[in-house]
Amino acid sequence: MEVDLIHARALYYRLWHYLVVFVHNEELFKELQNLVAHLKDYPFNTQTAQAWQEIESFLGQGLESFKAEQNSVLFAPGEQFVPLSASYYLEGQDNGKKRLEAIALLKKSELQIESHTLSAPIAEDDLAFLTLMMNAFLKEMLANPHFFALHATLFKDFFHLFSDAFINAISTHQESVCYKNCAIILGAFIQHERLFFNLA
Repeated sequence: MEVDLIHARALYYRLWHYLVVFVHNEELFKELQNLVAHLKDYPFNTQTAQAWQEIESFLGQGLESFKAEQNSVLFAPGEQFVPLSASYYLEGQDNGKKRLEAIALLKKSELQIESHTLSAPIAEDDLAFLTLMMNAFLKEMLANPHFFALHATLFKDFFHLFSDAFINAISTHQESVCYKNCAIILGAFIQHERLFFNLA
């Protein structure tokens, strides 16, 4: 498997992570900006190329603008609720069977997954944790083929099943501006991932 492809896929999951973890300070915001600045040079098509430009332009307004939208779309209670756990998408409630499955997968990997982006403990099937776990599995796969099966399970049993619902939720949210373009990027990426796993 191409090393560059593994790195690129890991970066997309890292981007997804920044979209669902609370970006509360300039350090995290700068990391997001740098990631966007890098990935925008490799769009999937003309539609995603335009979406990348829109995202970069929005981020150019600064942390407070992004934080306000992120808060409105993901974290503020309202009529348009965007779930952030696999259990909620697939079972209609948090802390369901999907959390147990995520814990089992993490134990099988024998990895300790931590990040400066997480200011408090979160459930293992939270999207912020799942994106970190996939990013870690992809990086480990470069040295240990054992992680290919783990990352395949994580995609097929989690991301493949809930990503469309999440992408639709952020795309149609009434407060979504930057997140509409993020939905375009993630939608194209998920289709790429499904092709990779022969799930298209």
